[in-house]
Amino acid sequence: MLKIIISLFVGILVSGSEISQSLVKKQLSESFITRYEYGKMLYNNPRGISCAKCHGDNAKGTIISKFKHVVKEKSYNCQIRTKDMTTISLEKFTLILNPDNLIEKPVFDTTDLCSKMIYGNTMPKYFLTQDELESIHYYITHINQR
Repeated sequence: MLKIIISLFVGILVSGSEISQSLVKKQLSESFITRYEYGKMLYNNPRGISCAKCHGDNAKGTIISKFKHVVKEKSYNCQIRTKDMTTISLEKFTLILNPDNLIEKPVFDTTDLCSKMIYGNTMPKYFLTQDELESIHYYITHINQR
């Protein structure tokens, strides 16, 4: 009897999640706002820091900071630059925005001091739904087509 109750409960949870996602997609498809417009709105004003502040209005990336670093009397001109996101896959986009993701650290050689200094996931933590991530991704991959 307990197995039946547990099976029913798990079934309700799974189907409830699927129903919820399908309702969101149906609501978006019947909405007065298009997926592109919704993605643009989220890109410019998510819950937190705007994507456009760092990646630019066109999602092509920008220079956030330039600085000079001196080591053993040798000077390095470094810059922190965001990447072009207009060609990123949905899988990679979702992976980067996952706050629990641990990205494998690359190996730097001794001549790559600037990259080593600024290495890390500098993305702010966003807690977006899958539908919101897909909408932002749709927007940034279709910006240049308008």
